[in-house]
Amino acid sequence: MWRTIIFVISVAVTIAPTNSCIERRRSKENGDDDGYYCVCNAIYCDEVPDAIRPCNPAEYVLITSSKSGLFFNVSNGIYNNVEETDCAKQHFAKQTLRAIFTTIFSNMDIQIFLEEETVKSSPLGKITINRTDVYQEIFGFGGAVTDSAAINIHDLTHETSDHLMRSYFGPRSINYNFIRTPMGGSDFSTRPYTYAMVENDTSLHYFELQTEDYVYKIPTIKRAQELNKGKIKLISLPWSASLWMKTKNSWTNNSKLRPEYRQVWADYFVKYFEAYRRNGLEFWGTMCQNEPESHKYIPLSRINAMAWTAEEERDWIVEHLAPTLKKKGFEHIKIFSLDDNRLSLPDWAKTVFQNKKARDIISGIAIHFYYDTLIGPSVLDEIKQLFPEKSLIYTEACAAAFEGTKVILGSWKQGEMYATNIIESMSHWVSSWIDWNIVLNTNGGPTYIENYVNSPILVNSTADEFYKQPMFYVLGHFSKYVPPNSVRIGTTSENTEGIQNIAFSTPDGGVVLVILNLNEEEKEILIDDPKKGTTKINVLGKSINTMKYW
Repeated sequence: MWRTIIFVISVAVTIAPTNSCIERRRSKENGDDDGYYCVCNAIYCDEVPDAIRPCNPAEYVLITSSKSGLFFNVSNGIYNNVEETDCAKQHFAKQTLRAIFTTIFSNMDIQIFLEEETVKSSPLGKITINRTDVYQEIFGFGGAVTDSAAINIHDLTHETSDHLMRSYFGPRSINYNFIRTPMGGSDFSTRPYTYAMVENDTSLHYFELQTEDYVYKIPTIKRAQELNKGKIKLISLPWSASLWMKTKNSWTNNSKLRPEYRQVWADYFVKYFEAYRRNGLEFWGTMCQNEPESHKYIPLSRINAMAWTAEEERDWIVEHLAPTLKKKGFEHIKIFSLDDNRLSLPDWAKTVFQNKKARDIISGIAIHFYYDTLIGPSVLDEIKQLFPEKSLIYTEACAAAFEGTKVILGSWKQGEMYATNIIESMSHWVSSWIDWNIVLNTNGGPTYIENYVNSPILVNSTADEFYKQPMFYVLGHFSKYVPPNSVRIGTTSENTEGIQNIAFSTPDGGVVLVILNLNEEEKEILIDDPKKGTTKINVLGKSINTMKYW
């Protein structure tokens, strides 16, 4: 009889995970780190937990993902020095009851599922939340719907692709609110192309969207908009002009836009925005050129591209693009300069914004994360100090871009790379962080120049399944819990070697603290919020943790 009663009690106080990850583990290969990833198919896919406001004001929610195989694991804890409500007292009573039962039956040969793992932690670290230190507004997070991404989604059955789209954009998703999509072809297409392929068509009479738009990109973006109730911010830019518009008959960065076609090129942008409007899609922002200075650091690149100087881009925006957008009813579209790496900063921004007309027109600087390890984030601070009204947005990142092995399935190391960059860039005034391809196949493509890279989600269309990698979960620790209109706030740290953190205030009155532990060992951290109280949390080795409280 006692065993039966105890079994019932155990069920009552044990919360089983729902909609959790179906894990697979990749073994070490060629010295790579082994790692877990999650499998989704037509029947099942894990979902992302909400951080629900508890009735106890002392309680916080902690979401953890780790190299050891946790993905969005939810736990709760209590802040000290917080006045209790009736709800809190009820919660305390339940916790006390659990403790009593555990004590009564602790000597019996029955396992009670209330125990906590013994923690072996290094000396106490401390993170202090400074809510009065207020910095930039956060616009949001997202990824790119390239031809390759949309083709991979299209290759799945509708049921499986629905799970994939819901993972990014649905109500139980990581809540992406940005989509970047190429204006024409990119290196992640199956061919190079533009929408004006008829030679010397200066009137753009033969301008035409392509199969890649009608069959792949537009339907994918519209599915995302429907899932996210129209809250997606859509941005676009070209990789190259048509060959007849360029100084050399080349798709690559060894050529430029011919000066006599500068107005035609502005008209081309408007034609594109009009065509997408006819298909029910409006754009939030645009940039003039993907990686306009790539010829300086990738001189023999096969990527379709077009070289610009800062002066050329600035003058084209002022004299051609902005007036044409305004004339045609697209003045609401924000224009960002650069869309290249920190190698171009701060000089590019100074050249552009020291011109008053350009400073009045252009919303900010768009940046890619490549080479960030070579150029420190102080250049971002310098731009913000010189031009405080300008926004800084990160618009492209991908793992394995410069590595010999392009796709490392389940790599925690690549997830850490994303988290480290998000924390660093947003700690230096960046307002949005947009990933590259939202989906690729297991080879890292398709790409017509074989520029294979990794992606947060990989598709295996033969098996009609897809794989969520650590990068996906790392991104979700920010995008899910730091919604648009959040604001970065200050933190200070003590004794936190190998621990990175960043904090935000959210529109619902909450505070979000993201903690990344790069160490192999667990770390005990004291969290001190002068307006809230103190609490201690144990941060797993090789983990990312999102803590939210109100």
